[in-house]
Amino acid sequence: MIFTAHHPRHRRFSSRLRVDASQTLRCWFVAIAAITCLVIASITPPFQAADEYLHFYRAYQISTGQLIPDRQTGSCSGYSYDFSNELCLGGALPRSLLMTVRQASAEDLRFDATRKQDWASWRRLWSLPLNPDDRHFLKFNTTGLHAPIGYVPQAIGIAIRRSLARLPGFPPPPPIALMYCGRLANGLLWTGFVYFAMQLAPEFTLGWLAIGLLPMALFQASSLSADVLTNGLACLLVALVVRYRSRPWEASIVPWLLSLLTALFAVSKLAYAPMALLLLLVPARSFFPLCTRPHCTLCRWLWLGATGFLAIASVFAWSQVVDQIYVSLHPELDPTAQIAGILADPLGFIAIAIVTLTTNAGHYLRQFIGVFGWLDTPLPTLHVIGYTIALTLAVLCGQTRVNLSDRYVRPWRKRDRCIAALALAGSIGLLCVLAYLWNIVGVDRIGGLQGRYFIPLAPLLLVICSPSRSRLKLRSLTTGTIGLALISGISTITTLVQRYYAIGS
Repeated sequence: MIFTAHHPRHRRFSSRLRVDASQTLRCWFVAIAAITCLVIASITPPFQAADEYLHFYRAYQISTGQLIPDRQTGSCSGYSYDFSNELCLGGALPRSLLMTVRQASAEDLRFDATRKQDWASWRRLWSLPLNPDDRHFLKFNTTGLHAPIGYVPQAIGIAIRRSLARLPGFPPPPPIALMYCGRLANGLLWTGFVYFAMQLAPEFTLGWLAIGLLPMALFQASSLSADVLTNGLACLLVALVVRYRSRPWEASIVPWLLSLLTALFAVSKLAYAPMALLLLLVPARSFFPLCTRPHCTLCRWLWLGATGFLAIASVFAWSQVVDQIYVSLHPELDPTAQIAGILADPLGFIAIAIVTLTTNAGHYLRQFIGVFGWLDTPLPTLHVIGYTIALTLAVLCGQTRVNLSDRYVRPWRKRDRCIAALALAGSIGLLCVLAYLWNIVGVDRIGGLQGRYFIPLAPLLLVICSPSRSRLKLRSLTTGTIGLALISGISTITTLVQRYYAIGS
């Protein structure tokens, strides 16, 4: 028998091939991301991600069950200095944590590529006992203001290792072991979240792969950074919206899980709260058969209202906590005066934001692709250019039902893209506002913005830029995509090894 392209049996067979290609890329993503995160977490010297020691203190504190840091005036310790009469935000933590941070290397590796990690210092850390009862007040004014949700994976990893010490055969963990457990938990979370995003919205398989294997995202996932959960929640939020704008809810609990995810995402980093506008893309028809057809529109608006209220209430609740514990980082900082200045001259602030973003666009792009360590270890220029091109093509050639699966995918309309663009613009604007609050009053540029802050916004590009129809065959791209992903991972690891270790000397 001769099968034509229109024969049902032929369509079922070709559909299986297309789904297999998507599944193949998902499996390769998990393998590449997991191995790369494990290697990066192992070879990056302790506390050589930006502010990682501050994240370590905060994650340990949360692992003990204390969600809100303490504030006191008196003796406390920072990275290198001890203070005798300082207003500090932090907590009374084991003194061994501070000793681990200060003794991680014989030299301060930050901001100086000529300094390398010495193995003797690293080995000594493994014999340093935790001694949880010997406590000292440690200062972490910045990470203490972050909502606890961003430290849940790291805290779980630390808590699991501490609890294993109660079992026979498991020695008490040194603080350095707890740091590595937190790193591994972050890597596992990032890999899992992106994998689920690829499953929920397989029409964007190439886009998810490019975002999930972004060198900077992998480096963050291999550290104790609180941004990892935010990045992962952003991917899940977009994937869920993409999925349910084309199909009904699969269970009555799903819309409320999306509501909870939206609230957690908003409170994890307020700057990205405008991404909740994507929920407007979920149509009333998605609520059928959870409700009768005449009432689906009403159910949709009730759900949107309840979700918005939950997100606003979560942000407001944590804002009240921050108001009570806030400690200024610099005597010239005055967030209240900054807000008053923005409200008095909004157009002037918009001009400052535009100039800042346009002037530093190339700098932000390089940081977005990969500048590691304390922003002192950039990827090679060729790697940055190549990955930028690959990411752009992956977004512009987003896969749809034409070449992925036989499930129905609604074409993207101008209204859908406008809503996503509004969410993107709103998030960038709010990000600029919040960054401006950490600047001295009256500055004409916004300092403190970093390229990695734009990683949670990358999934929005899939909605805004991807064509409604793509003629590319996902199966034909599999080998090349996997090859490029492997090359990117090897280049990333090589860059870190050359930066932190004296090879051949």
